[in-house]
Amino acid sequence: MKERYKINSLEQVRLLSDPFKLSILQAFAEEERTTKEVAETLKQPITKLYRHVDALHDAGLLEITQEKQKRGTVERHFRAVGKRFEADQSLFADESDDESDSVRDLFRASEDEIVNAIRSMSDNERKATFVRMRIKGSAERLDELQRQLIQWVEAVQDDVADAGEEAFEAGALIAFYPVTSIDEKSD
Repeated sequence: MKERYKINSLEQVRLLSDPFKLSILQAFAEEERTTKEVAETLKQPITKLYRHVDALHDAGLLEITQEKQKRGTVERHFRAVGKRFEADQSLFADESDDESDSVRDLFRASEDEIVNAIRSMSDNERKATFVRMRIKGSAERLDELQRQLIQWVEAVQDDVADAGEEAFEAGALIAFYPVTSIDEKSD
C-alpha cells in the first residue's frame, strides 16, 4: 500500500465523491479486510456493499491481497491502494499542452522521490541537498552558467556509465529557465 496515491482519472474522483464509497475505502485503508468485515464495521448489509466494492476495485482504488476457497465460494481480502488519496491536478486543468504536462509529470515524479528520500534517510547516510535560487546577470553570463551546467550534467552522465556494481544511486532535478513574473504573463 502506498503512503500517498494520486487519483488519476475522473472516474476515481466520481467514485470518491460518494460518501458511502468513501467510507468503504477508508475501512479498507485501515487494514486488509473482506467485504463482510467492512459490512460489519459499517453496520450495513453485505449485499449493499458488493457493487460498491466491485466499482472501487475496477477503478483501481482497491486491490485484492488474497483469495481463499470457502464453502464453495471465493473469499477475497481487499485493501486500499493508498493510505491517503490526492487528486492529480491535471485532471482539473482548463488547458492541456504536451510541454507543460511533461514538466508537471517530471516535477511530480521528482517530488515523490525526494519525499521518500527524506523519509528514509538516517543520520549516518549521505545527506540530500536542496537548493532553489533565482539569479541575475547579463545575458552573456547567464548563457555561460547554463553552458557550464550542461557540461556538468554531461560529465555526470559519462561517470554514471563507468560506475560499476558497487555504485550508489542518487536523483537530481535540474532546471535552468528564464523567470517571468505573473504580471508579464498576463500582458
